[in-house]
Amino acid sequence: MPETSKNDPAVQGKGIAFQIPIFYKLMVSMLFVAVLPLGLLGMVFMGDTQSFASGIGMQNAIFILTLTTLAIVVMWSFFLASSITSPIVKLSQVANSVSTGNLKDSEIDVLSNDEIGELAVAFNRMLNSYKILDTLAREDMN
Repeated sequence: MPETSKNDPAVQGKGIAFQIPIFYKLMVSMLFVAVLPLGLLGMVFMGDTQSFASGIGMQNAIFILTLTTLAIVVMWSFFLASSITSPIVKLSQVANSVSTGNLKDSEIDVLSNDEIGELAVAFNRMLNSYKILDTLAREDMN
């Protein structure tokens, strides 16, 4: 995995925050999905006669905990999916803009140091190289 350097022109001026690689985010999500229902069911069965389950009935408690688990999993999945897809969509938009010859405002902000952040740094390097080559070609034509 390539290291990003603070002296790299593609990274300068961009705040890189510590983030967990995407693989580990997905792994934690899957563990969360597997363990959360067990923990919630354990809470249902713990306690005495004043427990949550005895107050509303076992079937209702399981139904409420299932809905709660489902809501948490859906929200977490949405957050995780948007954190993965939103930078890729931005990169795609900038790549399409560059492909039409628009080099203004084409830098990608590097907001993470995970795999997508590395892709943004590589894209910025490629874009800087292209700008230099384009400038040299224009000077050579004159």
